[in-house]
Amino acid sequence: MKFLAAGMLWILGMTQAVAETQDNAQLEIESAKRSVIEIGNEISEIEDRLVSPVSTKASLYVAVSGGRFFKPLTLKVSGAGITPISYVYTQADVQALAFGGVQPLPAIDMAPGNHRVKIVVHGMDERQQERDLVYEGIVRKGETHLKMLLSIVDNAAQRSAVATLRTW
Repeated sequence: MKFLAAGMLWILGMTQAVAETQDNAQLEIESAKRSVIEIGNEISEIEDRLVSPVSTKASLYVAVSGGRFFKPLTLKVSGAGITPISYVYTQADVQALAFGGVQPLPAIDMAPGNHRVKIVVHGMDERQQERDLVYEGIVRKGETHLKMLLSIVDNAAQRSAVATLRTW
């Protein structure tokens, strides 16, 4: 009887040891997976910095103040030496802008220096007629990340809207 009890305890101990070994192996596998993902993210970040250094990065944001006299439908950014952007607004985008949201657009690659930029915002005025708001100007890109804010602001005196660009 003693031997039977001792044998059962030995089998139970072996089963637990095998289970613990399997748990440890599973934890090591999960840890290895996390490490591979982290290394992949680091490689992607390094690749982004090499392919598109900070000296060529620019960001464009859009804000609407008022929104009574103009609702955007599409936006196009063009100019010499910059990556062109085309964007089609959804109803949710227009609502977010009307509530004061600031919309980031896709990143722009732009070499340092002066660039003539043209931004055309196609939309609807208060009488539901199609209209284009156009901003054209020179943007100076330095060695740091350039941020630009295109503001579409209501002008109640003219019952219209205007587009202005601010950079920093």
